[in-house]
Amino acid sequence: MTELTDVPVFPQLPSRLERIMGPGVADNPQSDEAFYLNIWHPDGAKDCPVLVFLHGGAWVSGGGSARWYRGEALAKEGMIVVTLNYRIGPAGHCEDAGSQDKSTPHMHRPMEDILTALRWVRDNIRGFGGDPARVTLAGQSAGAWYAWALAGWDRAEGLFSRVALMSIPEIAPWSAEHRHGFTQEVDAAGPDRQTQLRAGAKTLGETRFEPGRMAPMYLPVWPQTDASGRLHVGALYIRSTWDEMSVFLPPLDPEAEAERLNLLRRDLTAQPAQGHRCPASWSAAWAETVSRATWAQFGGFSEAIAQAAEARSQTVIRRTFGAFCGCDNLGATHCFDLPFQFGNRADWQDAPMLNGWSDSAFEGLSQAMRRDLAAFVQGAPQASRQEFTAAPDGEDKT
Repeated sequence: MTELTDVPVFPQLPSRLERIMGPGVADNPQSDEAFYLNIWHPDGAKDCPVLVFLHGGAWVSGGGSARWYRGEALAKEGMIVVTLNYRIGPAGHCEDAGSQDKSTPHMHRPMEDILTALRWVRDNIRGFGGDPARVTLAGQSAGAWYAWALAGWDRAEGLFSRVALMSIPEIAPWSAEHRHGFTQEVDAAGPDRQTQLRAGAKTLGETRFEPGRMAPMYLPVWPQTDASGRLHVGALYIRSTWDEMSVFLPPLDPEAEAERLNLLRRDLTAQPAQGHRCPASWSAAWAETVSRATWAQFGGFSEAIAQAAEARSQTVIRRTFGAFCGCDNLGATHCFDLPFQFGNRADWQDAPMLNGWSDSAFEGLSQAMRRDLAAFVQGAPQASRQEFTAAPDGEDKT
């Protein structure tokens, strides 16, 4: 393999966020044996800190081998960057074939995949100039949830000392009973993986959910749900985007829009975030809907994790991302921080969300974010709170 896009990813259907992110994962072949990790290191690397990054994708799409996550620019900030694939969709979440046990959770396969990769990093990263004693586990969206869960799992203790959580969602993991029923529906479609993926998507698409929340997804069977649980790390980097939920909220007729907002107002977990600007074209009602939904699905959980860590005297670095997406009037939506964090605009050339962004404005914001994350990975002192925002023309700098 000579190119990142030659590396397989696990089988998947097109992402529901392809309309803003572009079809980046479509460049990679798909395989049920996509157990690969990818490494970038700065020239002359020796005893460098290590960043292991877990991709998102709602537990059903994405891959560490996607060009989106090319780590070259990040590595130049003075660290080893590792990305990896973990099993997703039916391969990662359905019950073991032939299992009759509906009450006891089997170990979650994607967690085992990530654990295996972390052990490989511990045992081999010195050969690439990395220091296995200075590993940060980072993740975005579903990947952030996995990073958090691993930070609370005793089997992963000692494999990393810091954790970076970007847009971590609050979820209710599946029960073993629910997984059993879901597996039966998927298995009824037959052994072909693409057919299984379509069957799973059909079942999820027919599942009712509360307006203002994310649509049903494949989810892990996992005991950890409480944000206050002990984490075996010394420091946390926690970042959210202002308008995480704008891309997930379907347009409704005016009466249904009003009812959705009323439901969010009655939801005590959906307290609105304060102190950030919205696109000028947003109505007050839509701005409130996005704010409340974002807090209920993302912001409240990440803040609860932060406060619990601070109560244990762990270092917490809080970051927010407030640059506006260049399509669909979505504001600072979910996933829009990723191209800036990785600093690889050429790999996002077909992402509509970057429409209108000048190269200089992109690079200015990206450089600030890359250096900020690198400082955390390196253990350098940092301000406890900071906001990243910029305009597409380069004015209104971070």
